[in-house]
Amino acid sequence: MKGKELLYWLWLSLACRPGSALPSTLLKFFGSPKKIYDADEDDFAELDIPFYGHEKDLCDKSLDRAKDILAWCKKEKVGLATPDDYFYPDSFRVLPNKPMVLYYLGNFCDFENRFTVGVVGTRHPSNYGIHAAKRISYDLARSGAVIVSGLATGIDAAAHRAALYHESFTVGIIGCGIDKVYPKENAELYEEVIRKGLIMTEYPPGTAPMGKNFPVRNRLISALSDAVCVIEGSEQSGSLITAEDALKQGKALYAVPGSIFARESAGSNFLLRIGAKPCLSAYDLVEDFRSRYPSLEGAVALFAKTEVKQKKQEKKKTPDLKKKIRSYVFPGSARNEEEKAVPTEYEFVLIDASDEPRPTEGEKEKEAVQSSCLPQLSPEERSVYSALGYEPVNADSLVSQELSASALLRILTKLEIKGLVRKVPGGKYVLTDRAEM
Repeated sequence: MKGKELLYWLWLSLACRPGSALPSTLLKFFGSPKKIYDADEDDFAELDIPFYGHEKDLCDKSLDRAKDILAWCKKEKVGLATPDDYFYPDSFRVLPNKPMVLYYLGNFCDFENRFTVGVVGTRHPSNYGIHAAKRISYDLARSGAVIVSGLATGIDAAAHRAALYHESFTVGIIGCGIDKVYPKENAELYEEVIRKGLIMTEYPPGTAPMGKNFPVRNRLISALSDAVCVIEGSEQSGSLITAEDALKQGKALYAVPGSIFARESAGSNFLLRIGAKPCLSAYDLVEDFRSRYPSLEGAVALFAKTEVKQKKQEKKKTPDLKKKIRSYVFPGSARNEEEKAVPTEYEFVLIDASDEPRPTEGEKEKEAVQSSCLPQLSPEERSVYSALGYEPVNADSLVSQELSASALLRILTKLEIKGLVRKVPGGKYVLTDRAEM
């Protein structure tokens, strides 16, 4: 794009705050940022649309700040993308409040032909939440999926790191200027995502990571994703705003079940109660989307899924979850009046059920234990392995009539040597996350 045209896109993005639907509305009337720039106060007054206080900024025709930003981006080698660029994501183009300018570091991928999953959750997760984020994100990455998140601490960081561990492409969408690393402790992760993936933002350089920015940013995480998976979040968690945006945009919504006694699971459990699909493993998402993305067909073997050729059976009718939620205000939603003006009707997206019969819970457990990703286990080792989880378990609680204390310790030692379990303080044991192996 020519520099002069880019200046007008920058001017328009600066005249209206990020998340505003006004620029898209003005483009429908005027056709281009240059014509909006050339319009005067009388031209704007003829339009029967709300301006939400942006009239003064739109009538300010100075390009000085836009020129300064363009010069800085050239110097720092920061990329700029507008809706006129071919690599600007198509899923952003259809947003009523799409970004006029994206600042980015790294490289874009072919998002239209890649299965993309938004993995979001609390900044203060439990051990269970961290393990769930790592395991699901790692398995999605090795299945060929692109992981999208917000580069925050907690669930976001765990999801990015799991994808990077598998050398997979990951995208971080931030709620501040591209020159700001937030939080500071994620500086190393920030650099690694740039090297192996993409970081982008609609906020101009110098913008501080203020709390009001993140609810606006969240709509881009859901828009770029085919599905959004929420892993832990309180009733006031920003991940519920991402979930709301996903529903508005017609994206599939998943949530990882959590303890009914844990505050950090209240948000994800709430989503399950109102109709989100439960995510028990990455297989749930891969199975639902492999018909849309043929490249995921080969990923089914990663989950020890046995393909059985059988005559197609008539599809059973599933409960109607396609209920519209018009007036419910999600807990934690922080919307200003301008954002509320964007249409808010949405409905759950149903994924067609597979023609093949689903395995029973017992069959799933058996397949998981016999996964080709695990070494061969004896029946005793398999029994102990199946009794462990990602929350510490006291070894004494595993002793039974069939298994003495000495035999149990011997088996646990063997599983430790095989890298399947690890000992933690207090004489307790947990499973070793495959994303850490």
